[in-house]
Amino acid sequence: MNKKYSAIAAGVMMAVAGTAAEASHFRGAAMLPSVNANGLLTVTATSFWRPTSVSDIDESGAIGVGGVGSMTQVGPQVNNTSDSRFTQVTSVHTRQLPGAGTYTISASSCCRVQGIRNFSGGSSTSWTMNSSIAWNGSTASTPILFNFTSIQPEVVRGANYTGNLGAIAGPGLTLTYDQNLNPVINSQPPGFTINPATGGLSIPAASTATYLDNNGGNAGADYSFSGNINASDGSKVEFEWLFDAVNTAGNTAPTVTDAIINALVGATVNHTFTATDDGLLGPLTWTGLIGFLGAAPAILPTFNPLTQAFTWNTTGSAVGSYIALVQASDGALTDIGQLTINLTTQPGRVPEPATLSLLGLGLAGLGWMGRRKKSANG
Repeated sequence: MNKKYSAIAAGVMMAVAGTAAEASHFRGAAMLPSVNANGLLTVTATSFWRPTSVSDIDESGAIGVGGVGSMTQVGPQVNNTSDSRFTQVTSVHTRQLPGAGTYTISASSCCRVQGIRNFSGGSSTSWTMNSSIAWNGSTASTPILFNFTSIQPEVVRGANYTGNLGAIAGPGLTLTYDQNLNPVINSQPPGFTINPATGGLSIPAASTATYLDNNGGNAGADYSFSGNINASDGSKVEFEWLFDAVNTAGNTAPTVTDAIINALVGATVNHTFTATDDGLLGPLTWTGLIGFLGAAPAILPTFNPLTQAFTWNTTGSAVGSYIALVQASDGALTDIGQLTINLTTQPGRVPEPATLSLLGLGLAGLGWMGRRKKSANG
């Protein structure tokens, strides 16, 4: 079980803008920071790009740490091209911190995708993304656990949209949420709100009915939404992404059904994932286990993409919450589903989050997923 996060030592908020990277067509991003007990800062960056012009949020060393300098990318970036609307890029970056304090992490470059309905700039307009992390100088911390791929970007016109940012706080911390605009976004999408206490996302049907397509020919880039996930220790993760407004008459993304299982240490967890789809492009195909979030398991779980069967022998694994992530695709659009496993030694007891590790970075990035869905019309 994790120890509670100790009090943050005095530190001064510091900021630096990242150096310019080469041009591309940016659709959104989030940078998730963590720090180990020795002060090594790690940032997992998830960013989205126009499929025909893909870059990286850290192209040419664009991620900077306030008062410290540029971060270094660790390993290659991972490009996910399984969804026809965008390419998702995941990359990991590190920098040694000099001591206790609250540090701002920034990246800025050119260029944004054009034609977004609530953004008046052109494709040459630069983007800027920020996060921050508080470190007490001695304790490892991942203050905000967040998986950006948990948000389903598809909005069906004339239907209520509901979802959740799917973030949880590190040990001893609490989270709040805001929908402060990224500086170049004129307004949030019509009717879009974020619950400041839960991170819930919602758009009423009356508003989604008014949504228009991107006016620059960029599919799936209709309305930009942004905000911040704020931890009680002063850490923050800014996010920005795009909604794709669609009609029910056309192909829509599949929906993988999520599930929660409470189990005792030593039990074998068996689950078969299911999904619904309109069937316009034929049967769904499944990707193998793309992420398993939680403490490092004593025995690795398995997932069969042909039968959608997940199996995990929990013998020897730590008490805590775990999330298995799988993806279904209709050949053009995708959805990621989650199986949450609450592992305890006492029946009926839901544990605190376990210390995070990640198996199979792939599409998952770093963090925990919350459920998102497209609701039915009405």
